[in-house]
Amino acid sequence: MTRSVRRVVLSVLVAAMCAAGTVTAGAGSAPSRAGADVTTYQVTLVDPSRPTDATSVLPASDERTLETTIAFPTDAKKRLPLIVLAHGLDGNPGKFKILMSAWAAAGYVVAAPQFPLTNDLKEGESLVPDYENQPADVSFTIDEVLKMGKKSSDEKIAGLVDKRHIGVAGLSLGGGTVYGLVFNTCCIDERVDAAVVMSGIRLDFDEGEFDFRDLPTLLVHGDADGIYNISVETYPQLGTPKWFVTLHESTHAAPFEDSVDPADDAVPVITTAFFDRYLKGEKAAAKRLVKAVDDYDQAELQRAL
Repeated sequence: MTRSVRRVVLSVLVAAMCAAGTVTAGAGSAPSRAGADVTTYQVTLVDPSRPTDATSVLPASDERTLETTIAFPTDAKKRLPLIVLAHGLDGNPGKFKILMSAWAAAGYVVAAPQFPLTNDLKEGESLVPDYENQPADVSFTIDEVLKMGKKSSDEKIAGLVDKRHIGVAGLSLGGGTVYGLVFNTCCIDERVDAAVVMSGIRLDFDEGEFDFRDLPTLLVHGDADGIYNISVETYPQLGTPKWFVTLHESTHAAPFEDSVDPADDAVPVITTAFFDRYLKGEKAAAKRLVKAVDDYDQAELQRAL
C-alpha cells in the first residue's frame, strides 16, 4: 500500500469512526451480562526501550507509557489463558467494560493497554501513524503481564496467567495492530495462539510485509460499516483455521464497545466461544460459536477449518 493510498484508507477509517460515534449510549445504558465476579484494576506499564513521538501538544518521550486495564475472575485459583485487547483510534480500554468482563468471567485474564498516541484521553489529536509502534506495545504488554502472573509476584494476578495460551483481539485501528502482530514480518509475536479482529483496518508496516500463515483467526465486522470491504477482502487471504462473522446492519464500533447495538448480546458469546476453542482446546466450543451465530438472526458465518 502506497502512502497516498494509506492516507485515503485512514480518512475512511476516521469517517467511519465519526459516523459510529453519532450513535452511542450513555453510561450504564448498555446491557449487563451475568457471570462470575470479575476484578478489574489498572496498572502503569513503562517500556524504557522505545520512544514516543511528539504531537502538536505533547512533548516527545524516551519511553512508552501504557496505562493498562486488567480483568480476571475474582475467585480464580488456577492459571488462565491471557487475552490482550487493542482499542481503536480515539478509543481507550474503558470503552470495553462489557466485553472485557464477559471474557474474564468466562475464565480469562484480560489486559487492555491504552496506546499513548491514539487514545482519546490524552491532550490533542491522535497521531495515527503511531499504529506502527502498537504491535510492539502489545508484545510488551504480554511480557509484563506474564511477569505479573508469576507466583513470586505480589500482583493480584500472581499465579493466574498461563503463558502457553495467549490470544489477542483488536477493534478498528487496534485490529490493524493485531494484523501486524500476528501476520506482518515486522512484528510477529510467536507466543500468540489465536486472534480476533473486530471491524479491522489493515495497513502496511514500513519494516515488513504480510505473511498470512496458519493461525486461528476470527474476523467480526458489521456490513453497515464503511470499511466492511476490508474484512471481505482479507478473509480469503488468511490461513486456516479461519472464521468470519458478518453482523448485518451493525456499524463500526458499537457491537464491541459499551454502546447499544443489535449485536450486543451475540458478540461476547461468539468471541468467547472462539477463544474457548483455540486457547482452552474445547472442541465443543466450535458448535457453540455456530449456535451463537444461528441464534442471532442478523449474522452470517463463513469458516474454513
